[in-house]
Amino acid sequence: MSSLLHSISGIPAPFNMIVWVVLICSFAGIVTAAFKEIRKFACHRQELEFKRELVDRGMSADEIERVVRSRSESKVS
Repeated sequence: MSSLLHSISGIPAPFNMIVWVVLICSFAGIVTAAFKEIRKFACHRQELEFKRELVDRGMSADEIERVVRSRSESKVS
């Protein structure tokens, strides 16, 4: 890792800034994509737990579908 930093700092002045900007933007994009995927996973798990809770309450499939649909419509509004 230190050899990479040393080789980047050895590049002539205007070009090393371009390399740094590209590296920082790439790292930021990777971190952003990872957080988006983690959020999607958490929302999916929450929805599954909600549906399991409805099943445990003894609701029928039609009732569960109606509750889930109304819940998703209320989130959009």
